[in-house]
Amino acid sequence: MADETVGTSTAEKIVAENTIGLLNRPPVAAVENTRQSKTQHWELLVNQADFVDSDFQLDDDEGSQEDRQETNQQVKRFFYFNPRPGNRDWADFDDCDEYNACAMAKSAEEADVILFNAARMKYVDTLPARRPNQIWVMYSREPPDLPSMDALERPDLLNQVNYSRMVYSDSTWQVRYGDLREMVPPKKNYEKIFQRKRFDVAWFVSHCERPSRRMEYVRRMMSTVDVHIYGSCGNYSCGDRGYNMGGQKDECLEMLARDYKFYLSFENTLCRDYVSEKFFNLFEGVDVLPVVRGGADYQKLFPSDIFVDAGDFPSPETLGTYLKLLGKDEKNYIRMLRKKSRYRKRRHKVNFFCDLCKRAHTGKPRHFYENFYQWVRAPGNCWQPTDLDPV
Repeated sequence: MADETVGTSTAEKIVAENTIGLLNRPPVAAVENTRQSKTQHWELLVNQADFVDSDFQLDDDEGSQEDRQETNQQVKRFFYFNPRPGNRDWADFDDCDEYNACAMAKSAEEADVILFNAARMKYVDTLPARRPNQIWVMYSREPPDLPSMDALERPDLLNQVNYSRMVYSDSTWQVRYGDLREMVPPKKNYEKIFQRKRFDVAWFVSHCERPSRRMEYVRRMMSTVDVHIYGSCGNYSCGDRGYNMGGQKDECLEMLARDYKFYLSFENTLCRDYVSEKFFNLFEGVDVLPVVRGGADYQKLFPSDIFVDAGDFPSPETLGTYLKLLGKDEKNYIRMLRKKSRYRKRRHKVNFFCDLCKRAHTGKPRHFYENFYQWVRAPGNCWQPTDLDPV
């Protein structure tokens, strides 16, 4: 195995002297005061979304809910007010132990709990008439600074929302795209994996200009490291959409694992606690190191030395230089890839509806957001990038 990390040219030696120390230490967050996440230790699994709307999955078991409606006169009923078209609008209470006398309602008028999709409130002209003691829940796993969230700023929502299911860690129930679970290390020939890789960095992307200004960031990276951009924002293609990181993704992930050393898991927005599937999809046996750039505190959420954090570097150019050097350093690259291979994506399915069912029955704890919009858009929740200042 090659232990050399720098080339022989004078330029490479100068760069190496300033960056080589990074290769032998875990990343350390450079701008800690911009990250305001209230996250748990990475080993504390967080609840994965159990909403059936907006990409959530549940097991079908409608019959048992119908039986419960017929036999239990004290049943509490739930209703999805504005789900995405085509998504199922029911929930599963069968795994609930203490309180399970809940089922789906046929209308908002008869519901004890109404669930609103926060990202689709722009399609809601009139809110339903609210029954006494009715519970209102806002949910979404979309970034809170999306333009669609502007519709939450409306007078008829003041002091109306009881609970939240959002990306923030201080939501009533936090929604996450996944979690990491430590597994028995797989047996792989990491030297062979390293030697067959032909390219430095890949990025699959379809939305080019986003609030994080990630396209601008990548263009500047490309002055110091080669980046192949797949999809409508680049010149490379994989799969029927030009790129695939969700749905029919096996073909592209196999290519990524075979040919590339790094993948850019860059979020489209910089919001606290927000980590999307761009990161978690790489922990499905994909032999590539993630490079993250987002608003979450990755250092607290996940084990060290299984990713490279753009937040540790003052500019895109210095990140690119580091990746170029690490990509040549077989010993350190394999060390990180071997450790990453111990972790797999996990969908930690905890049915939050059980807790909500209990609250519907007990009325405790009772809570209201005085201004839900201001909570979502509070200063410090999302921010503009600071790593694109002129060099």
